[in-house]
Amino acid sequence: MAFIVLRCFILYFAVIIAVRMMGKRQIGQLQPIELVITILISELAAMPMQDTDQPVLSGILPIFTLAAVELIVSLIALKSVKIRRLLYGRPVALVSGGKVRRNEMERARVSVDDLLEAMRSSGITKLEDVEHIILETNGSVSVISKPEKQPVTPSDVNIKPSDDGAIPTVIITDGRIIKKNIPDDLSDDWLKNVFAGSNIKDADEVFLMTRDSSGRTNIIKKEQTVEKEPDLF
Repeated sequence: MAFIVLRCFILYFAVIIAVRMMGKRQIGQLQPIELVITILISELAAMPMQDTDQPVLSGILPIFTLAAVELIVSLIALKSVKIRRLLYGRPVALVSGGKVRRNEMERARVSVDDLLEAMRSSGITKLEDVEHIILETNGSVSVISKPEKQPVTPSDVNIKPSDDGAIPTVIITDGRIIKKNIPDDLSDDWLKNVFAGSNIKDADEVFLMTRDSSGRTNIIKKEQTVEKEPDLF
């Protein structure tokens, strides 16, 4: 029994390492070739798990071989447009210039319901508000509304936002201080002063603390979090 468990752990971590080698796109929207590689890897890992007579290497070696093939093919496709189009295909415009392209919809086997679903996912309810709908090579659908129907941005009305849009830096997470995220120009007493201003004794009381580029801090205390999910119905 312990031998079987050990084999499962070895193959489990082998698959994780192989997927990590192939990059983050493997856990997002997959291209056809990436989906094939992922399915083959799962099958190769399953066979040694089910058949203990097979050596573990019979699963590990093909897994890393496929991962290497995926990396090589990805690099080639990155350099060659022809190879990229051959392996991944090309985007298809289902709606272009506000006009529905029925032939392309039939060729891609996309129904009107699929089109409306993609619009609703993008917050658009009327087809006349759409400028382009594009079926991407990974199967996702991009919906672009007409210019006059797009949300107004601060630059459209010559307004400069007060924040530069930078992602706040996490200083404390679940009571643990991340010292490397504290800027060097801040004194050692900076954190103590922030705690004093928020009636906090120590970091153990903090669930999350962030600091933005303008120096403002935001603190969520553990007492402000909910451990048990409330009944919604």
